[in-house]
Order: sequence, then structure tokens, then C-alpha cells
Amino acid sequence: MKDPYQIPTRLIATTPMGDIPVREERGARHLPVGPGESDFEADLRYEPYLKAVRYLLLQKGCKKILEALASRLGRIVQLEEIEWIEIRTEKHGACYHVARADLKAAENVVSFAVNVAVSDATRSLLERDFRLLRRLAQRYQGQCLPQVYFKGAGLYKERDKRSRWLHMFVAEWFRGYHEFHLHYDQSESSLRVLLWDLDRGSRFLSRKQCVEAYRQMARILTLYYDWNNFRQIYPWHHGAGDFVLKTEKGRVNLRLITVRNYEPMVDFRTRKSSGKLLALILFFLHLTVQMRLDRLDGVGDVVWAEDYCLEGVVVGFLEGLALGDEKFRRGIPSGAVILDLLRSFTKKDWLQMLEQYLDIYELSQEELPLIQDHADTHLDKMKQVIGEVYSKYIF
Repeated sequence: MKDPYQIPTRLIATTPMGDIPVREERGARHLPVGPGESDFEADLRYEPYLKAVRYLLLQKGCKKILEALASRLGRIVQLEEIEWIEIRTEKHGACYHVARADLKAAENVVSFAVNVAVSDATRSLLERDFRLLRRLAQRYQGQCLPQVYFKGAGLYKERDKRSRWLHMFVAEWFRGYHEFHLHYDQSESSLRVLLWDLDRGSRFLSRKQCVEAYRQMARILTLYYDWNNFRQIYPWHHGAGDFVLKTEKGRVNLRLITVRNYEPMVDFRTRKSSGKLLALILFFLHLTVQMRLDRLDGVGDVVWAEDYCLEGVVVGFLEGLALGDEKFRRGIPSGAVILDLLRSFTKKDWLQMLEQYLDIYELSQEELPLIQDHADTHLDKMKQVIGEVYSKYIF
């Protein structure tokens, strides 16, 4: 039987300057620190970190990763078919590090995301995310969320230090998809959406592509909204890179890569239609506001997206209601009825709704004043877009 450790493996650091092979002195360098990590937790070095990921993939004769390959390729995969493995650093976030593993098996290169927790606190978050993704990804299989395959631990061994376990789970990697964030374009003196494509070069999305991206994001989140018990995917944030995007021949395709929680945001005792409608309207209002919040270049100050994003959000919300699973939509009014209701609200009605929204959803000290500064113009534009959608579309 083939020894898994005889499979050729490359360890790579992904940087803005390009791929850097991890070996010798480069492998001894520290990984970037995720926000909120302690000095001990941040004390990871490239080579032992990536070898810990390899440990997870190769353990038990590659049994689990072979099962994941079989799931992706639709057939049984033998150990002897794996020609090489490439493991690279990708992201260092507030919750955990993310590596990517590419495996070549019988003329196919299959990519997996490996999410790595360092501390006890992030381990519990990792296990929660694994559980939620596994549960929700099955609802609309292969359409919105990554499939998850297995979890375990990799042994982190550094010379002259005590070994420790890094807890991880392996999920589908959306190949060709990239983060995107608002970026200040000096040539136009405006905020524009910049796609972080390290393969073909970072580039701005056109206004049409941006509207389509916001439409798809709103549709995905609405698909998972449960009309009967108010559960929703929350929290999510553009600044955390929760959504990824790819373009093909100018067309936009979008995925949500993480689920941190799936619970109701309102505590209504009633299950009457009036209570369900109020919860849904608050969810819609949250979509329109949260879609506008990002961090400049993903790490800077919180910034506010241009008005045109609402053109996509309103349509995506209505599409998500129409496309959702009947099991979670039983008793919901039609999209036309809901759109007519939204259209009937006055500015005063929306301001009252906004007050309720601010009491329910968690906002940072940076976000709250930004929302307050833009509240009036946001609601005016939202009402305008609702009216335009009402006159153009039939749901």
C-alpha cells in the first residue's frame, strides 16, 4: 500500500507578491496575526502550521480526504491515484486561519478549504460553523454554501517547543472565487467594488456587475430565512469576506462561504401573520442596511456603499422569497403582496422600523453613526427603488 507521506507535497505561502515556497528560513517566519489573537495563539510559524494541515489530510491512510475526493468526483478514489498535494496559506481572520489544499488525482485537481482554530474559544466557533454549514448546505445543495466533509486535528510541532493540536475542518473550496471590497478609486473620486483576483489581477466591477452581485447576495440570505420561526443567517459582514465572487465572460457568480449562526433575531411570542410580516420586514430592512457596510479594502474604516446597491438588494430579496423551500415558506404571502406592503409604507413608518432594527441587530461603534448619518437618504432611495421594482417586475 502506498505510504501517504511519500506523496509529493508542496507548502506555499500566498502573498500579494505571489506564491512563496515554504522551506528553511521562510518556513520559520510567523503567520500574520488574526484580529483578537493573543501572543501565544499568534505564535504560529509557516512550516509547522502547513505541516499540521498535512497531518490532518494524511492521517489514517488518507481515509477521510479520499472520501471527500470521492464525493467531489462522483466515484471511489484510491490512494494510489493521488499524484501530488499542494497546501497554501490563504487567510488569517478573526475566528481562524484558512488554508487551501489542492490534490491532483487522475487528471483532476480538486481544491479544499481547511479552516484552522488555534485557541479553545475559536475551536468552539469552528465546531459551531462546521455543524451549521453541514446542516444548511444540504438545503440547496451545491448552490449557495460550501459542502463540508470532515473535522479533526493536526499536530503542530515546532523545534524546542511543546507540540499542540490545531483543530480543523475540511470543506469545499470555491475555485476561481475571490473576496471583494469597497476601494477608493482616485480617478473617479468614488468608492468602487474591487475584486481581489490574484490569478488574473485585481479589477473593479462594473456598475451592472455590482448590482448583480448585491442581487445574488440578498437572494442567498433570503433563501435561508425561515418565515415560520424567524431564523436567519446572522451575523455576516462584507468586511469579513463572507461572500466570494467570480466573473466569467462578464457574468457574476457568487457564494457565501461561512455561517456563524442561524437563530431568530426577534423574540415574538405570536406566530400570527402580522408578527411574521413584521419580522420579515425587519429582515428586509437589515438586508438593505447591512449590504451597504464594508471595510475599506477589507481592513480599513467602515464605509457606505453607493445607492445603486439597493437595485440589486430589493430584487434579490423578492427572488429569494419566491425560490425558497416550501417547507420554510408555508403560509407566506406572495412576493407581489409583500412588495405592495413595502410600497405602502411612509417615510415615518420606515423611520419607526429603523428604530426597531437598531435595537435588534448588533452594530459596532463605527457602524452606528454611519447608519444614522445616512438614514434619511437611505430610506428615500429604498422607497424609490421599491416603487421602480413594483412598476417593472411581476413576482
